Amino acid sequence: METRTPKKFSVNISFEEIRLPPFEDILILGRKCPQGKIGVYKSFQLLVPDEYEVFEIQDSEIEAVFINKRILRKISSSKVLEIMEQKVFPYVSENEIIKVDFKLRIIYDLIEEDFKDGLNTID
Repeated sequence: METRTPKKFSVNISFEEIRLPPFEDILILGRKCPQGKIGVYKSFQLLVPDEYEVFEIQDSEIEAVFINKRILRKISSSKVLEIMEQKVFPYVSENEIIKVDFKLRIIYDLIEEDFKDGLNTID
């Protein structure tokens, strides 16, 4: 006589909160990506109006770059695009949309002031 094994199943679940759009810093659009620059731009205007600036790129593979204005308040768009051109653009194909995490850290080496102006003194 044949013994039957009971059927079982298991489920693994994980979830986390997301923000829309599902990236925060920079989005690079390949020249032939299905959504296109205008489609992505219109989506952003609905989801997060005025949070991103769009830059058209004269490159055979890349059509546009969307940069969060929060970044542009700290560093110029020309510098951000220069970094993208050197470090990221070579890896982007024309059909892709690439999300770039761009974490900027500003460091001051030395800040000097007159002793009496910046320090609490013990009397």
